[in-house]
Amino acid sequence: MDEMLLAFLLFWLPVAVVPLGGWIYLSSSDERSKSYGRLLAFIGLVLVCISPWTVPSSPSTAAGHLLGAIIGPAMLIVIGIYLVSFSGHVPVGRLSRGDRRLGVVMSIFGIAWFAGMHWWILTPQMSKGDVNSYWFVFWPAFLLLTSCLSSFSGIALLTIGDGRKAESNMMFTLSGAAFILLFLGLNFDGTLVSSEDFRRHLWLSVADLAGLAVGSILSIIVFALVIFVYEKTLPSPSSIQAPTDVELQRVADIITPHLGGGEE
Repeated sequence: MDEMLLAFLLFWLPVAVVPLGGWIYLSSSDERSKSYGRLLAFIGLVLVCISPWTVPSSPSTAAGHLLGAIIGPAMLIVIGIYLVSFSGHVPVGRLSRGDRRLGVVMSIFGIAWFAGMHWWILTPQMSKGDVNSYWFVFWPAFLLLTSCLSSFSGIALLTIGDGRKAESNMMFTLSGAAFILLFLGLNFDGTLVSSEDFRRHLWLSVADLAGLAVGSILSIIVFALVIFVYEKTLPSPSSIQAPTDVELQRVADIITPHLGGGEE
């Protein structure tokens, strides 16, 4: 079979199937359709992750290779943050303190796993000695984004949340851990990634995230302007006439018997 067709069937089509399955799951009220959406997204995700073996000749499969490498520690961190966040002072769905401790352990283990992928033998490699090109982009961007978002989350929990000091401290700790790893990556070589390469890709990540932030702000401003201009073009609502004395008396006659617990 043609290599491009094979890459389409075993990589790009599964990539498209993942959000399709998620959309079916989120938009369906029928349990059978939800199950179908989950299955569809799971199959697509598995095919993307194994694409380095099913379509080894396609350079695009490096994305699938990286996804398969990082999905473990990423899920540990996400689930850990969830356990910590919902074990605090929340009105519904509150988890136990044991879940909080488990969440802290899972988050620490996930961060340590990621650190091992940079400084030890766990670095994602497409072939022997050939580091996955997407890893150079992901690792500094992940540390920078984690540090920033965790700090903002901690501040939000303190200013908006009620009794969420323990959870905010966890967010600040996670932000500090990401910043420390960022600092170490700038000054110490990894097993297969030098500090010079890390610095170069960190500045590229800063530019990418800054562009994303500016683009998001501009999109919000444009959306607000469109709504504002549209509402300005709408005609003024027509006012209704004031009620007459007869109508007011009729309303009073209906309301009066129900005031103070009286009976009709």
